[in-house]
Amino acid sequence: MPLFRKRKDKTLVKGKSAPKESAVSATNARTQGSLDGQQQETKFLLDDNCTAKYIVRSPWAWVLEDVAESMDDATAIVQIETPTDFLSKKLVQKDDNAEEEEEEPSPSAATRRRRKKTKKPCTLRLEIENGNTLIEAAHGISEALDGLEDKDELVRTIQRCRCEHLELTPPSQLLNWDVTKEECMNLVGASLPTLLANNQTTEGRVAVLKEPMGSQGTGIFFVKTADEIHGIVEEHRKRAVDETGFLDHLIAMKGRIPSWVLQAEVYPCLLVKDRRKFHIRTYIAAIENLDSDDSLLDVYVYNRHEVRIASQPISFDENGSRDRQSHITNGAGSDSTERLLLEDVPELVERDMTTKVEKFVAQIFGTHFIPDMHKRVGYSASQEDDESMDYVTKFAIAGLDIMVTDDARLYLLEVNVNPAAPPKDTIPPKFQNHLRGFMSDLMNLVVGKDAPNFMPVSDILSR
Repeated sequence: MPLFRKRKDKTLVKGKSAPKESAVSATNARTQGSLDGQQQETKFLLDDNCTAKYIVRSPWAWVLEDVAESMDDATAIVQIETPTDFLSKKLVQKDDNAEEEEEEPSPSAATRRRRKKTKKPCTLRLEIENGNTLIEAAHGISEALDGLEDKDELVRTIQRCRCEHLELTPPSQLLNWDVTKEECMNLVGASLPTLLANNQTTEGRVAVLKEPMGSQGTGIFFVKTADEIHGIVEEHRKRAVDETGFLDHLIAMKGRIPSWVLQAEVYPCLLVKDRRKFHIRTYIAAIENLDSDDSLLDVYVYNRHEVRIASQPISFDENGSRDRQSHITNGAGSDSTERLLLEDVPELVERDMTTKVEKFVAQIFGTHFIPDMHKRVGYSASQEDDESMDYVTKFAIAGLDIMVTDDARLYLLEVNVNPAAPPKDTIPPKFQNHLRGFMSDLMNLVVGKDAPNFMPVSDILSR
């Protein structure tokens, strides 16, 4: 018995054949990524007489609306409310009716169809229809990146993949949400985690304590001692215990109570635009390829990279202090964090940072993490009980946050699975156009159209 179910006929009406658009042709189209570092302006490619239906997370709604308006026929792209409106769901209903006419389903089969799998939020679900025929269906619900999306899970994945010594991420320690002062002293000791290059320096050392559920710069603390660390953790523990149902909700949502992450500070970091700190945001896409004999997963890197810059410059005389407006590059309670494209930051262009970033990301996701990702995809596919998924290609997208030292060493800080787009009125026109291009490229990629701005990691590694 095969591990995965084969794709079913994509036609809703009996006697009507599906178009000859095979998984092989889709894969060939996806591998035509550009490796010359040049962004190619693209639009979403939709064949004549076809309709694209989608569900998108609310932060990306304005982007999809703009993509639709740029089409020759804006009415060919339709937003729907629920997955049950997709043709892939209706095809399952057709199959169920056919089974009921031929034979009564066994109790176990009926139970399997009734059992509802917990739905996880995703950035995009997209299906292309031609009348009653499903041309392509792609839903962003792959579990390929699930071991990376939380801060503590990223640390565990690094440990599980046995690549801590490579310093792909800053050296880190995990602290339980209810760690005692004695345990904290034993774990941290007198020395905070630090980059290997800074091992000889202990004076004025600062580490970064990350709250498990923090985002956009919230829940980040710059710490110097174990006492300070325990004080922060203990304050949050008390608040969690006092809030009725909070811990139960967290366990129900995550399956665990996430751990705090104590991480080495990336220091001294490279500064741009008059001594301002920054991080690079790079997008990746992982597309399941269950019909392949070679790999269950194809991973791509998007070739236009963002730069997020702190609102204030770094002081010349910090003396161990860390001003949040200067050191947090993704919020820090300020609306003045600047978003640019890497190509518009001369200090990074001069250092050929685009090439360095793409090689760094390809090594991580094409070499070090890929075995763990394969296991997740394989297990998820073997447990799938939603028959509509027989018609669907699953994918995942993530925004990677990368920090750079002053000697151009790169460190992966976070993997933001299903990242959000900023509000349209907070970003300049060029950045808006970048996000429209990214979404158009992503839509083309996941349905097997030409997407030259997404580069396969295997091609990056071989160049």
